[in-house]
Amino acid sequence: MPYAKENFEHALYESFPECVVFADDKGMVRSLNKAAKTTFGYEDCEVIGKHVSMLHGDEAEFRIAKEEGFLSQSPRTFDDLVFRYRRKDSTEFKGQLTGSRVVDDQGILQGYIGVIRDVTEQVARDTYRRALKRATDDALDAVPVGFAIFDENEKVLLFNRAYRDMCGKAGYSVFVGATLEGILQANMKVGNYLDFPPGTPAAEEWLEKRRANNRGPSGTVIFRHGDDRWIRSESLATPHGHVVSLRIDVTDVKQAELALEAKQREYLALLQILPEMVLRVDDKLKILFANDHYAARYNMTGEEISGRDGRTLWPAEQLHMVEEAFSRFTPDEPVRSREYRYVAADGTETWILWTGVAVFKGKKPVELVTVGRDVTELKVQQDRLAEQTAELQRKNDALNQFTATVSHDLKAPLRHLSMFSDMISEDLVSGHLDEIPVYAKHLRQSARRMDQLIDSLLEYAQIVDQIDNWQHVNLSDIVADAIANLDSFIREAGALIELGPLPRVRGDAELLKRLCQNLIGNAVKYRRDDVAPIIKVYGETENSVVTLCVEDNGIGVEPRYAKKIFDVFQRLHRDETRYPGTGIGLSLAKRISESHNGSIELDTTFQGGARFVVTLPEAPRSEE
Repeated sequence: MPYAKENFEHALYESFPECVVFADDKGMVRSLNKAAKTTFGYEDCEVIGKHVSMLHGDEAEFRIAKEEGFLSQSPRTFDDLVFRYRRKDSTEFKGQLTGSRVVDDQGILQGYIGVIRDVTEQVARDTYRRALKRATDDALDAVPVGFAIFDENEKVLLFNRAYRDMCGKAGYSVFVGATLEGILQANMKVGNYLDFPPGTPAAEEWLEKRRANNRGPSGTVIFRHGDDRWIRSESLATPHGHVVSLRIDVTDVKQAELALEAKQREYLALLQILPEMVLRVDDKLKILFANDHYAARYNMTGEEISGRDGRTLWPAEQLHMVEEAFSRFTPDEPVRSREYRYVAADGTETWILWTGVAVFKGKKPVELVTVGRDVTELKVQQDRLAEQTAELQRKNDALNQFTATVSHDLKAPLRHLSMFSDMISEDLVSGHLDEIPVYAKHLRQSARRMDQLIDSLLEYAQIVDQIDNWQHVNLSDIVADAIANLDSFIREAGALIELGPLPRVRGDAELLKRLCQNLIGNAVKYRRDDVAPIIKVYGETENSVVTLCVEDNGIGVEPRYAKKIFDVFQRLHRDETRYPGTGIGLSLAKRISESHNGSIELDTTFQGGARFVVTLPEAPRSEE
């Protein structure tokens, strides 16, 4: 039996797949099994009796082997010692040494048995795994996005540094094995949830939302956290029942978004307080934006009108205007302005200046932003300015004509004065005194003529263009006073004055009296020789305008002189013995009419004499 046992142990020793080395108590090799010889490449003769250090690839490692294993004085078994070993061909491999001491029955050390297993590939794999883990850990910690993996029991399996750092003062609650509830409560306790004070119903409701959110999958949640930071949180479920919780710091984006919203509110407030109307519409005629000033045209607010289909809101005229605007804009001419006239149901007229800017997609306008300004007052002022310009031009023309006429008419008596003065001087020198009384008579007539002309000019100049002190006067009283002033002249001519209804007017009583006196006086003066003069004075009111008519059965005026007779010093009849005067009466009448915002003209359709028509503003009954 001992022999059989030895054979069995020898067979086991030789067939053992790992390297087996037997050394004595001095560390000298006594035996190697077949696997060891194959692995190291030595034959018995090359290694038996040699020190085991020849098998080690590093002297320092061999010292560790002596201290930890073979040469240790303590009778213990050692294992899991990995060293570098050197083969005969100088190549090396990693070997895991497992061995024990061999002692006799008296406990005396006889040697060592060491089993060496080639773990080169395993060590390489372990080294790679450790390097990979370190690289993975470093990479995860370098990622600015915080994430944590929770198992099915809501316990932390893995997290990175960013996830813990985002918890701020509650970072202590994040560790492998920590619960979701513990992390949430810690964040609530330190006040990380800025919009939800601890201990309030809102805080508990928020925690429940966070629990539901972290159980994933969930939508994105953005909330204020920690030191006024904004965190975007999202949870994703894995196929193995785990939940990946992501946390992203979006403070910069959120602050930019809030700043943009603030700017938009400021711009919106600015658009609302602008006196102009602002409208933004797309090519489908949908109202994208309108400020309150524009919406007020439709008794709505800007918020109510935005989003409406313009075709259901705008009247046909404005709908056509918008459609036309889209057709007129081009990339070369993206900005246009145009005035539009609006007439309300009550007849009120409004002018709006619209300025539009088109937004293009390619060459097609897809949006239109328009700004409308009420220019009604400006339009009225422009019209008034045009009227004033025309009136000024008319007055300049009249002034030029007046200057030429006055110059001509004043020079005539001056020429006569000069001529007869020279003639008197010549006759005095020559001693011919018979014609001097005649010349003197002509001198007196010319001087008197010039005096009349100057008085007429002064009278004309004293009448202002506009009346400052308006009064309500009765034309019946005005005409009665004018007739009284002309009483002797009327009696001498045997004239008959017929008075019709006369309304009240607004104006200056004295000037209106002079107007009526000139017209009635002219009607009496320019009578027919064989016909008793009949002068009719009457009036009527229509559309707040009073019409005063003075007509006669005299010699009349040819229609071609209808405008000329109102010029200064214009006389159609040069015989002053029959029709005396300076020719300024109708000019005064015209100036007085215009100073009352009225007019005077000759009715060229009237037959059998002359009829003058004066228009004056009516005196409103509410002001009487």
